[in-house]
Amino acid sequence: MSEKSKVYLNILKEINAIIHEDELLPGDKLPSERELADRLNAGRSSVREALRALELLDLIETRKGEGTFIRRSGGHKLTEILASFFLRDEGARKDVTETRRIIEVEAVRLACRRITAEQLAKLEQLLETSAEKWSGGILPVEEDYLFHKTLVESSQNRLMLNMWRPLVEYSKVALKESLSREGRPENAILEHRAIFQGLIDKDEDAAVRSLRDHLENSRF
Repeated sequence: MSEKSKVYLNILKEINAIIHEDELLPGDKLPSERELADRLNAGRSSVREALRALELLDLIETRKGEGTFIRRSGGHKLTEILASFFLRDEGARKDVTETRRIIEVEAVRLACRRITAEQLAKLEQLLETSAEKWSGGILPVEEDYLFHKTLVESSQNRLMLNMWRPLVEYSKVALKESLSREGRPENAILEHRAIFQGLIDKDEDAAVRSLRDHLENSRF
């Protein structure tokens, strides 16, 4: 690693230390570029580069005329960047599939305890729309995606959702291919209903078992 890279990484670590030292929270304003340079005993250009890297990853945001602020949870550029990199080879795609399964299974476990009435209603509506679309000969690709997205949202864990979203958005082509197999749309809808019933009953084992079977059958 070059000396310049070491300095750059140290500045990132020290900015993180300042955030903790000053007890800054999402939405709070960071010290100015000049103040950071003084506190870190570093050049302003190096501090500026470090801040740009943090902004690229959606960890901070700059508001014109106001300053730099810590972003609230919800950004997912970091995982999008990682997913884009990992999906370049077959082994990496398998890793992405495995990671998706891990996230969805744990999300459903949490959802059995945390899902809201509104989210249950949304899942039920998606099931109905999926059935209606397929009866009209249309593959319910978007409804399938939204069903799984709502499952993960129902965990009430934003970080889990932000990790999951790019993994699945980058594999929507695979989702369409899966649903295009003969007999698959009907079975996928039935499997979704089984997951939904597990959530209604707050039966963690049944919900997780149904999800595992669904992902296996979907070849995800």
